[in-house]
Amino acid sequence: MATHNIEDGTGGMDGSLVYELDRPENFGLGLNQTASDFELFPNKVVSRADVIAIGAIHAVATCGGPVIPFKGGRVDTFVAGNTGTPEPQHDIATLTESFRKQGFNQAEMIKLVACGHTMGGVRSDAFPQLVPPNPETPAVPVVQDFDTTMDFDNKVVTEYLDGSTQNVLVVSENKTMVSDLRIFESDGNSTVRSLSDTQTFQNECRDILTRMLETVPRGVTLTDQITLLPEKVTYAQLAIEKEKLVFKTNLRLTQLINGTLNNDRTVTMFWCDRSGDNKDCRGVTRSSVPVKKVQDDPNVSPVTLKLGYYFMNYNFIVPIDSSQSIARFWFEVDEKDGSTPKVYNNGGANYVVDQDQIFFTPMLSNVESISNGSYTKVYTNRAGEAFFRSYNLVLAVRDELSPSRVYIDGFDSAVRNFKYAVSGTSDFTLNSSMPAVGGYKFYTGTFESSGLNLLIDAHVVVGDQTYTQALMSTAVLDNTPYVAPGTVSTDVRSTAGAFSWRSNKEV
Repeated sequence: MATHNIEDGTGGMDGSLVYELDRPENFGLGLNQTASDFELFPNKVVSRADVIAIGAIHAVATCGGPVIPFKGGRVDTFVAGNTGTPEPQHDIATLTESFRKQGFNQAEMIKLVACGHTMGGVRSDAFPQLVPPNPETPAVPVVQDFDTTMDFDNKVVTEYLDGSTQNVLVVSENKTMVSDLRIFESDGNSTVRSLSDTQTFQNECRDILTRMLETVPRGVTLTDQITLLPEKVTYAQLAIEKEKLVFKTNLRLTQLINGTLNNDRTVTMFWCDRSGDNKDCRGVTRSSVPVKKVQDDPNVSPVTLKLGYYFMNYNFIVPIDSSQSIARFWFEVDEKDGSTPKVYNNGGANYVVDQDQIFFTPMLSNVESISNGSYTKVYTNRAGEAFFRSYNLVLAVRDELSPSRVYIDGFDSAVRNFKYAVSGTSDFTLNSSMPAVGGYKFYTGTFESSGLNLLIDAHVVVGDQTYTQALMSTAVLDNTPYVAPGTVSTDVRSTAGAFSWRSNKEV
């Protein structure tokens, strides 16, 4: 946020921090370790700047603070931004002007500092002029906490007001460095006193930290607020596994932590054929039950834990006949308590399988890690990289198609030290050595990346039509855990999902 300039619209939450860690204003191990921890997570959909925002939200929730709303859509830069991070030695005029350029007035500056300093402290290795090292163990940093608790609370404020504070940025004998004191008393302690109420502090911190995380360069538009869905389909894909064509999906349901999980609950997936006599569920509706149920640990996310929920996952794997395929699907949840079963059908639209012409086959694909030093290819943009990954990927294309082109677009921004993002296209060729399976033939190709989180879009061009399977992860390939598909049942009844779809299609 400190790089933002409201006058020219540059800087803000754009991920530039990772290129600014050698600046005096950003020194210290904490930021470097955090940047390293975040290297794996950025991808084509979630930017590095979004990951940093999510990390801040999780940190606040973990330590007992408010749940900060999240909007996505931040855009990464690959260069350092403006200078301007406030430093302890700055006078109040410099500090106030720094925050003004970032878009915050005096009261908001005070709130940001109070909320930011409710946790953490000052380290002797970063600021020995504030916190002297221990002469007996000089290699072990001494940390002086801002207040007497490790929680996200208003002790940093109340202890300042009652005179018991241990915050060295307030009470240090080095008066040049007492920046918190200068900021807190800049309006006669009026704003600090307003934060002495516990709930007011939590609410004000939620709002001002939201503002901070939504400070982005001019021209960047964030998404609507992303909220927790009571039910969510977390993935849906056709696959070839053990020489069988299958469809895999997962229904995730929220469960109250202080509630009782109903072990009698049954969850059923229904679907309509894409082709054949039963197209659009005109004859029968197919169904299956989960092959696996997975209960997430409530601690998997500090935000959902704070909201009082954990997740139950219902994994479905069903065999598919390629002559019938699958067009749309939905779920029915029966608690077996006499209540009407709930239908989850995407608001009546059902969950759509938009095409079955091409799909990525992780279980038939693999990846090799290759040392740049022993590989003959010269990389002009990978200087200093020890290894890169060579992906050997397999795409399944419907057997009756005669495509003019089969290819992938790859994107990987999870590169060490965030030096660049890998982006490219690779053409695939028909592999005649691989026999067709389940009505699909196989095209193979390679893609090289020095990152760790490659996403691909698979395309097949037939005439003037291009079919695409987008945003497929390569995280788990030939070591994909195998689970046998479930049993398929047929039912002539019109379910809520089938009826809502058919009624929209029929006149």
